Amino acid sequence: MTFTGMHIVHDTGAMDTDYTTLVLLHGWAWHCGIFSRLVPIAKNYNTRLVLVNRRDYPGSMPYSEEERALIAPLHEDARTEDFAKAREDGLQFMKNRAREVYGLLEDLVRREHIPPANRVMKTGGIVVAGWSYAGIWMQALLSYVHMFPIHDVDLSRYVRRVVCYDVASVLSGYAPPAYDPYNPLFDPMLTEDEKLDTFSVWVSGYFSHGDTPDTYERRKSLEHPPPTASTLRPDDLAACVYAPPGDAGGSDFNLMFSALSSGLFSILRTRALRLCGDGENQWRDVELRWVWGGRSFWQTVYGIWMLRAELEEAKERSELLRNIRIVTIEKGNHFAHWDHPDWAMRALIGDEEVIK
Repeated sequence: MTFTGMHIVHDTGAMDTDYTTLVLLHGWAWHCGIFSRLVPIAKNYNTRLVLVNRRDYPGSMPYSEEERALIAPLHEDARTEDFAKAREDGLQFMKNRAREVYGLLEDLVRREHIPPANRVMKTGGIVVAGWSYAGIWMQALLSYVHMFPIHDVDLSRYVRRVVCYDVASVLSGYAPPAYDPYNPLFDPMLTEDEKLDTFSVWVSGYFSHGDTPDTYERRKSLEHPPPTASTLRPDDLAACVYAPPGDAGGSDFNLMFSALSSGLFSILRTRALRLCGDGENQWRDVELRWVWGGRSFWQTVYGIWMLRAELEEAKERSELLRNIRIVTIEKGNHFAHWDHPDWAMRALIGDEEVIK
């Protein structure tokens, strides 16, 4: 466990050349074991791979009762002031999580002598990525980085890129479409146990989508390739899955439902996409990359649709945006790092717009 409370599960170690360090955080209920197929190929991309388990996952520090209180879900009879307090508490919770990521990166540079970023040659430095639910951590990092002090390590010299990797629209706070906003986690016809099992197969399916939100396939994935979750052996699942934070009352579960009520995720996204205009430690030269799978479940595809629309509108209003780039894994699903690890590495580390 690092002093930040997060746990570095695996580090492929330093290399002889001007390597890039990829720091990767996992999603909801799937810990860093799900990235294990990236480990043997990282060196092919001149990349040092650092896999990190978030707080409350194996090897890391559990949240305290005080920390959990900041993300307690609201009651049905909540008042206006309750929503405002939940929003402020949630922002404080995510500011603290962002500070942990910031501290982990500082510590890596300090202890491991990570090569600084060469932005011209696109080598060295750090790419920090959050897959799925951890995309919230990346949006929080960029929302608050200008507020964090610079000590002996100036991370702006090291961080080349922050990646939101296949992040569902709901996790960026985008309002759902009016037509069939399906998600098994919210299906009243399923029991709590059925919801998680159904969700795992659904979220790992390969879908054939149309070109507009109304034509995105909500429910039925392709038979071939099959959903990733359906191909995993029991020992694979044992090495990848840790359900408690995602179960009812768990930290990921509570954050999700508190944030949906308070509008927290929308605030973080809005801040992350934009430079705030004051303060110097804003990582102005850091690329914000959104990676998505063309055959992922509909919420990630819809999230990219909404992101493109927001960026166009922001440009028309001459807003000060970060250096934002969208990269598509054309035939990838939500688990490209398991089914097609080379595709995932190219999208996270490389310079292609479309991975084919």
